[in-house]
Parts: sequence; structure tokens; C-alpha cells
Amino acid sequence: MESEYLVEVRDLVKWFPIKSSFFRRTTGNVRAVDGISLKIRRGQTMGLVGESGCGKSTAGRTMLRLLERTSGDVIFDGQDIFKLPKEELRRMRPRMQIVFQDPYSSLNPRQSVADLIADPLYINKVHKNRRERDENVRKLMDTVGLARRVENSYPHELDCYDFCHSANYVFYNINYYKGI
Repeated sequence: MESEYLVEVRDLVKWFPIKSSFFRRTTGNVRAVDGISLKIRRGQTMGLVGESGCGKSTAGRTMLRLLERTSGDVIFDGQDIFKLPKEELRRMRPRMQIVFQDPYSSLNPRQSVADLIADPLYINKVHKNRRERDENVRKLMDTVGLARRVENSYPHELDCYDFCHSANYVFYNINYYKGI
């Protein structure tokens, strides 16, 4: 039976060791993430909010296993990501995502909106050729209400509304792409 939760985080801890300069012994720890727990239902969006330097990015990176945990559990779609072999984790990664707080730094300024949207499709081998890629990008733009006039624009050329749409849909869940 499928759980109602897509993500369950239980008492997640990520500490970074402080090393002495002489013998490189651990003399203490920076407690970047110190026991967070949360649940995200399927179809739900969750934002992690806090002051600069409070551990938001570290929590996200640890939940995606981009950083190894100190302790705690992260269950994604019923699987403990810290127990997955590297190959299984690699196959699961397209379904997992993190969007950092500064969307401008999330978009490559040298790529057009169409290329930014197409990147996850390309990386995950969703389309077979350039024509199919262009069709899928346009379908996605239409589906989410992103004006076709911005297809060949670059991030710095977009107004706030179009920029936010572009940033959000570059990181759109790969499961949607596979449904196109």
C-alpha cells in the first residue's frame, strides 16, 4: 500500500566536524542541522524558511543525500534514501529536487528559457531528437501558462512574472515530463 507521504524526514542531523590545526583531530562540531522532522504529502509543496545561515540548504542537500547524514532517516516514496545503493539512488534522483532561495543563481544566464526547460528532459532522456524536444518544451510552456514569446529569451530579459514561471518550471517534477 502506498503511503500518503512522499517524503518523511525523521530527526535528521548533519554536523560538520571542527578540526584542530595541529593534529587534525576533531575538537567539536558545527551543528548545521540538529534534529528536524517533517512530512510532505503527495502533491504537496513545502517551503523551508529561516534566517540566513540557519541550515536550510544543508537540510535540503542532506535530504537529497548530496551530503551524508550524521543521523536520522529520510524516506522518499517508501524507500530510505540512505540505505539505497548508489545506482538505485542515481535512478531515483530525477524525481527529487531542491530549489534554492535565489532563483537567479539557479538559472544559467547563457541558456534560453527553452533550453533551461529542456535540460531535465535531455538529462533524463525523455525525448529522442531536437524536434520532439521542442514539441515537449512548447507543450509544457502551454500547460503552465508560460508565454511562448519568452521561449528564446534569457533569464536577465524576463520580467518578474515570466522569470518566476521559468524558474519554477525548469525544476518541474520529472514525472510530469515523462507523461508528455
